[in-house]
Amino acid sequence: MRKIIAPAVAAATALSLAAPVTATAATLTPFTKDGTNYCRVTLNDVERGPANQAERAAKTLTHGMYATSVVEAFEATFPELKKLGDDYVAEPDVVKHLRLLRDDKTPEGDVRADARAAAKEKLAPLGLHTTDADFYLDMKEGSQIPLGPAGRALKGNADWFVGIDGGVPKAQPLGDDYVFGRTGKNTAQWLRHVEGWQRDAFAANMKKTYFGQVQDTLESSYYYALEEAKTCHDGTSHVIFPTQDLKLPEAPKLENADLGDTAPEPGPAPKDPVETPDEKAPETFDAKLAQIIGIVAAVLAALGALFALLQNAGVKGLPTIPQIPGLTK
Repeated sequence: MRKIIAPAVAAATALSLAAPVTATAATLTPFTKDGTNYCRVTLNDVERGPANQAERAAKTLTHGMYATSVVEAFEATFPELKKLGDDYVAEPDVVKHLRLLRDDKTPEGDVRADARAAAKEKLAPLGLHTTDADFYLDMKEGSQIPLGPAGRALKGNADWFVGIDGGVPKAQPLGDDYVFGRTGKNTAQWLRHVEGWQRDAFAANMKKTYFGQVQDTLESSYYYALEEAKTCHDGTSHVIFPTQDLKLPEAPKLENADLGDTAPEPGPAPKDPVETPDEKAPETFDAKLAQIIGIVAAVLAALGALFALLQNAGVKGLPTIPQIPGLTK
């Protein structure tokens, strides 16, 4: 009896442990291409919904969205910065430069060099020097044309979260200083010359932006699962991916700034002319006379036919029918 029960209990225990893993985890399929080992991820039904949500959000993490969010963080950290930045992007030479970038044309030389130098002088009293000032001004320019060719491209590792189901994990380490799920801190590292409290304030403000919120959520939710999914050739067969709603903010609508050369909206198309019945031309005297002559001619013709019948019948003394000039041959 013990020999029968023990295997049965062991099998039941194994099934109870294995079933939840396969039911709630993605399946990894190892394959090799061109001498390189890969792992294909197949999500289950519960994981697929959040992954689709993550993909839609990742596709909004463009360079244009990044520039817009960085500018928001800068201008929230340095209250006097917005006016200086707005004045800079309104400079004619800067506008000319932005038009070229928006239209995917390569600028010949730096036409905005003088405007950039003047702007950096104004930013220095706020604590933004050299590369820090350039970082802000670059992002300010990018925020003006977020729908330009460069602005529409995905930023950084956003592509990692696109095509997870059925794809190969694309996650990679990003250096010792990069902390996944801390976009504010990672971005603030680019500020090399500000005070420590200003850098911390910038990081906190960047975290509040749309880009910061979405990037932090995607990295925190998916990075480590994607890294583990790359180990299928080491024996890993299943990895658990997120199964709950990611609670992401709604993406703001991006638009290019009006650079003064936008064609005006076309006016309404002209309506097709309404066809009206042709008005009768007033009858001339000649036309009326022709109608009268026609009637008289018809009457005379009828009388002529009648008189001919009477003459044939022997009736005498019939009058002569008058002729209308121009109707006889």
